Amino acid sequence: MKSAITATDKQLVVLEHRMDEMNLSSDDEETAGSKVEGDKVRAMQQLEQEREAVNVSRRLLEELLSKAQEDAVARAATKNEDSSNSATFGDHNSGMQVHTINGGVHGASFGRK
Repeated sequence: MKSAITATDKQLVVLEHRMDEMNLSSDDEETAGSKVEGDKVRAMQQLEQEREAVNVSRRLLEELLSKAQEDAVARAATKNEDSSNSATFGDHNSGMQVHTINGGVHGASFGRK
């Protein structure tokens, strides 16, 4: 995604350069016919539209990158929540089974249900 953003940045630079060249060539030509002038105006309008489209694409790519990063963080947090410590003591899955107790046991009764 970052490479796509970099590519759109390069496209913007190229479009800006082409627009600058068009402006300079318009300034250099003192006698421009109406057809040539009209062609240049249309070319500038097209370049401006391309620039706007590339800007929109860049903003969308930035939003996608941000969303992907948020999703990755959320998945990592969920993964950490899902992994719990558990212990299994063979086939004896009844009664009280304790792995490690770092404190007292309250409310436990032994032998009665």
